[in-house]
Parts: sequence; structure tokens; C-alpha cells
Amino acid sequence: MPNYSRNNLTGQAYDIILKKIIDAEYEPGQKISEKKIEEDLQIGRTPVREALLQLRQEQLINVIPQSGTYIAKIDLKDVLDARFVRASVERRIMREAATLKLNEEQIAYLDRIIENEKRTRESDDFPAFLDSDDVFHEYFYKLTDHQRVWDWLKKINIQFNRFRFLRLKVQKLSWQGLIEEHIAIYKAIKTNDVNEADRLTANHMHRMLDEEESLIKSFPDYFDNID
Repeated sequence: MPNYSRNNLTGQAYDIILKKIIDAEYEPGQKISEKKIEEDLQIGRTPVREALLQLRQEQLINVIPQSGTYIAKIDLKDVLDARFVRASVERRIMREAATLKLNEEQIAYLDRIIENEKRTRESDDFPAFLDSDDVFHEYFYKLTDHQRVWDWLKKINIQFNRFRFLRLKVQKLSWQGLIEEHIAIYKAIKTNDVNEADRLTANHMHRMLDEEESLIKSFPDYFDNID
């Protein structure tokens, strides 16, 4: 994912289009119009074209000759690979975090994250819920001085995040379960229970794909590599 400045129009176009892809506002397999995107974003032709080119290079957009430009479907193989990498890394991160003694400021910040997750669930704001979910996980990478690892994971987690968003959008009942798991992981880390933090994190990461089969049945046209 390119590291564009917020003042860079190409970067702004890229960020907005990418978020629309992850949030399924642009649905997998949907045909898109460069001109319509320019109008929606109120950004000029060149920045939008450059952003779409970057997204095409990242295999999030497909161009079919004599047909048009389409949002790429969610590649299930990429989702599974990303989950495997993240689960492996995150268990190490949480084990390391559980060896730390959290100070009052860190505890207060984590409490605020949990409260924000509860608020976004109550308001059915799933984009905000996913953002808050990311903030929770990212904070432990910061605490253990592994921010660059998180930044790297974000680059390979785009397909995984598309799956996560769709899952939460369809199956809202799982939101509360995710919050409860966050609270349990947080408690294990706060009490320096390394093994429990590891166990809970492993279960939490596997839960993210628990509804894989039912989600594919609900949206069979959204996925590639489902065999």
C-alpha cells in the first residue's frame, strides 16, 4: 500500500477507493466507471486514474478488454494465507505484551477502546467497529515496539479485511462475542497471564473465519478460489 501524503490528491483518491472496496460499498465483481468515481470523489481525472492503476497493480481491480473495469472478487486463498500469517505473529505479540506491566495511562486507553467498541456495536456502525477493532490490536504492537510489523501486516491483510467487514455486516450477533474476547485478552495481558493471552488470541484469530462456509453460501459471486 503506498504511503501517500494526505495532501496528495492521488493518495486521497487511493485511500477513499480502497476504503470503499474494503467496506463493500464497491461490491466484489461490481463494474465501476472512472468518470463516476471522479464525480463522486470530486477529484480530477489524473489522480483517480493513477489511484485505480495502483489498485489494479495490487489486484483489487480488474480490467477486462472490451468489457470494462471491475472490483476484484475476494480471493479466499489470500484471506486464509493472511489469517495464517497474522495469527502466527499476533500470538507472539500478545505473549510479549503479557510480560509487560501496564501503567495507568495505558490501562485507561485500552478501557476507552473497549467502550468505543461497545458504542459502535450499539449504533450498528460496522465500519467504525472495524476501525476500533484495528485500534485494539494495533495498540499491542505499539506497546511491544513492533509498530512496523503491524504496518507490514496491513499491506497483506486487505483481502482479509474485506472478509472481516462482510462477515460483521451480515452476522451482527458476532460483534458482542468479539468484544468479549477482546476484554478477555486484555484481562490476561493486564494480569500478566502469558499462556492465557496466547490461548485466547489463537481462539480469537480462528473465530474470524468461523462463518466462512455460510458467508460463501450467502454471497457466492463475491469470492474467488473457494475450492
